[in-house]
Amino acid sequence: MSRRPAMIIGSGGHAHVIASFLGGADIRFVVEGPARAADQIAQTELFAGSLPDADFYIGIGNNAIRRRYFNQLTALGAALPACVAPNAWVAADAQLGRGLLIAAGAVVGARAVLGDNMIVNTLSSVDHDCVLGDDVQLTAGVTLGGDVRIGRGSYLGIKSCVLPGLTLGENVEVMAGSVVVRPAPDGVLLGGNPARVMRSADRPA
Repeated sequence: MSRRPAMIIGSGGHAHVIASFLGGADIRFVVEGPARAADQIAQTELFAGSLPDADFYIGIGNNAIRRRYFNQLTALGAALPACVAPNAWVAADAQLGRGLLIAAGAVVGARAVLGDNMIVNTLSSVDHDCVLGDDVQLTAGVTLGGDVRIGRGSYLGIKSCVLPGLTLGENVEVMAGSVVVRPAPDGVLLGGNPARVMRSADRPA
């Protein structure tokens, strides 16, 4: 893991998880609310002009907010490396996007392709040949079989799983503990075992 100075956007749980993986890096938190002066720089200062010479990490769980910061930092030319926990395992031929988090105990298999700004959380498993779009979030304990495709902005709840070879569209939400056994279109909410459509994109709750 890099020992360059690290700027972590956020001050909550995700931010501190990232900090725990950065080893000896000089870490500062960039927050919008109150925090100790020694641990932060002003958010308005950060996005007002030139950036410090540092690696930037986005420690925010909300997909939409994380994307907003990713876009701002990208526009400013920030360095946005992947943050990979020391005890995660990532295949040598996997492709990792910018600004993503692979947390403790996670596994990313051979030839998997992971998009920008996504999260593979604690003990989640991405099997061989999976392709995950930008901003996808796998929460703790998610299991993806081989050759799964998941569209941008989708969110998979704790201990859900997707059977091999399936494709889920963009902005799909999978409820915790669900077992996905068939493909799903954009924008649906899936839940149950086997998972069924609980809410469709054209019929919001």
